[in-house]
Amino acid sequence: MKTMIEVFYLRIMGDSIFYQRRQVNLSKKGGDPDLLIQSLIQQKLQTSAGEVQKEFVVHSTSWRHTPPGKVLLTYIAYSDELEFGRGEVKKLTLKQLRKINVSRGEPRSQAGLEKQVVAHGMRHISFLIKTDYRNEFKDAFTSATRKVFKSLWVSLAGRVTF
Repeated sequence: MKTMIEVFYLRIMGDSIFYQRRQVNLSKKGGDPDLLIQSLIQQKLQTSAGEVQKEFVVHSTSWRHTPPGKVLLTYIAYSDELEFGRGEVKKLTLKQLRKINVSRGEPRSQAGLEKQVVAHGMRHISFLIKTDYRNEFKDAFTSATRKVFKSLWVSLAGRVTF
């Protein structure tokens, strides 16, 4: 069975969440998926302008089986300083994000699925920030970003169904 890593690079700017999706075949690379994600983030930083140290919050949000015989491990990589560089960058307003119900059935399109995954991941991070009693995320986000994330959290992130 083929195992793929799917990473969504995210950044809140204004009243929107911008994101870029990348997939890598873990079956070909082998090894620990968490280490591969760290490597992908380093590659992302190397393609960005300048050598500024950027902080990412990385969270594994889910896995899913997709035909034919493929497993996708999904990660969210959020940074307030993310520079997207090459590739398609997509956008959801925070208003749109709040309306996405991740517990509904399978979306009809790849774009709908991506929106569900982004909403699910954002709610995961929101939950982590809301329950961050030891202030582990305090320095990872600006106060404005923490405020946005806290406004997204209503309940646990829910289950993404496919």
